[in-house]
Amino acid sequence: MPWLALPFSDENTRKKLDQVFKVDGIPCLVFLDKEGRAITTEGVETIGEYGVEAYPFTAERIDELKAKEEALRAAQTVESLLLSDERDFVLGHEGTQVPVAELAGKTVGLYFSAHWCGPCRSFTPQLVEIYNELLKKGEAFEIVFLSRDKEEKAFEEYYASMPWLALPFADNTQKKLSRYFRIEGIPTLIILGPDGKTIRNDAVGLIREYGIRAYPFTKERLDDLEAEEKAKREAQTLESVLVSDERNFVIKHGGAQVLVSELVGKTVALYFSAHWCPPCRGFTPKLIQVYNELKERGEAFEIVFISSDKDQEAFEDYYKSMPWLALPFGDKTKKDLSRIFRVRGIPSLIVVGPDGKTLTDNARGAVSTHGAKAYPFTDAHLERLEKEMEELVEKSPKEIRYSQHEHPLVLTRRPVFCCDGCNEGGTAWSYYCKDCDYDLHLTCAFKDQPDLGNQDKGQGTDAAMDENCKPAGVICDGDVCYKASGS
Repeated sequence: MPWLALPFSDENTRKKLDQVFKVDGIPCLVFLDKEGRAITTEGVETIGEYGVEAYPFTAERIDELKAKEEALRAAQTVESLLLSDERDFVLGHEGTQVPVAELAGKTVGLYFSAHWCGPCRSFTPQLVEIYNELLKKGEAFEIVFLSRDKEEKAFEEYYASMPWLALPFADNTQKKLSRYFRIEGIPTLIILGPDGKTIRNDAVGLIREYGIRAYPFTKERLDDLEAEEKAKREAQTLESVLVSDERNFVIKHGGAQVLVSELVGKTVALYFSAHWCPPCRGFTPKLIQVYNELKERGEAFEIVFISSDKDQEAFEDYYKSMPWLALPFGDKTKKDLSRIFRVRGIPSLIVVGPDGKTLTDNARGAVSTHGAKAYPFTDAHLERLEKEMEELVEKSPKEIRYSQHEHPLVLTRRPVFCCDGCNEGGTAWSYYCKDCDYDLHLTCAFKDQPDLGNQDKGQGTDAAMDENCKPAGVICDGDVCYKASGS
């Protein structure tokens, strides 16, 4: 730091300042005027939003900047955003200069991204594909890359993979636009209409969900897409979900084909999972237990595994542990299914009823809590089970002693946990020791158990699997693995 400091040994003054300015978190930046009066205690936010322009950080200066920003938004054009005093162009490849004026009248995407960002590198190829296809169709569409890389070499290497335009590396306009659009994470794609006004701030999500169909990203287009999706859901059948132009079957072990038409009339669960995902490997044994129990009961139930693994070998290695059917690895329908059922993370279990309509998109929670009792996964049945659970909770003691644990266990609502009594997953409620992070199913709490209390959570699930096994841009957070939306 190039500034002054309070001596670390002066603890009394530090504590006094904490109290005077009510500091309850860091970083905290307080600005004082010439008389020592506090101008603002929100200096971190002010600097983050306006940078050096915020000086002298008074309310009047902030109001002035906000008014200036509002005026700019009202008169916003692609030129007002991208031009600077030193530059009237953006870059093309091989150092060519393209006048900003040539972008007027086009739909323009401002792409904030960086080579060091895994989610960015994952999304960029999809954006390249859509960009090239739109140009082939003759659409008046352009993208300008705004780099968040730390070095010019990284910028050049990353930009070489992109067919569109870019702002020069380290151009001050990039920082200005980051503040202007309040960019909090990358990748971010801002869409400007032909008049230069902002249409969308969240086009990355739209492209991930709808692909090229999202273009030109207007409200009217999105309303049309929502109406199309609603109509598809209302007309949904198992065949419309699982059959593609190239394939009318799913597979079973050994590569044998099972026609999708043979599954019609059954309750079918779609299991989105992957071997590299620790929560998936933890849930799969529980699902196998439920599947086998339902099969033994003669229920008309089937599961189709939809893999998010990286290659055929990983798919086959994981699938051999499962007793059900699967979608062929790499089948393009997987992307459509993720979009249709809005699968944001794995493991995810979607259940389709005998009529082909979706019964629940959270069957994983139902299976974790109720096991095979969750079948047939209808709303009425699951509501009845939830009511029974609430009644059990109401009757249960708020605190118990368990022979396998030294501390009292408190009845606690827990979104997801691994039971230290039976080593299986659970949701909703557990007897919990906060100090030891120890959970116990309500059912396990009141029956004799083998001495499993001291086993590690996740035993037998490879929970400590090397993080490098995950695909780029994936975060595993507790009970779910998902693609990061920013970085």
